[in-house]
Amino acid sequence: MMKDMRHACCGPNGKPDFEKMTHYMERQDRSSMFDAIGWALFFIWVGVAWLMELGIGYGLLGVAVLTLGMQGIRYFRDVKVEGFWVVIGLAFLVGGFWELWSVAIPLAPVVLIAVGLGLLIWRLTRTEKTD
Repeated sequence: MMKDMRHACCGPNGKPDFEKMTHYMERQDRSSMFDAIGWALFFIWVGVAWLMELGIGYGLLGVAVLTLGMQGIRYFRDVKVEGFWVVIGLAFLVGGFWELWSVAIPLAPVVLIAVGLGLLIWRLTRTEKTD
């Protein structure tokens, strides 16, 4: 974090650049604001979905829309997009449709197989330098 801040707040000569520093601090403030708004909308959505008895499929789809929507807003507002939350949002999206479409195969084993295959392919395609 400190290394990022020093890089973001210093000019090419290594001295503090107050304009860059101000921009960095504003971006951090926006980031925490978006986090708070996202969590608030999450709790509101879960409460509404629960009260209306929408079911787990629609609940997951709503959470997916909120999660991916907040990351989209972060992108367009020049705030760092968090890749973890993009992946989680996509997982909620898949889980929601999986539940709504009543797919006969359980989702968890499919996810585990996909993760295992992804790790295997990633490892096999990495080239190691040997001296």
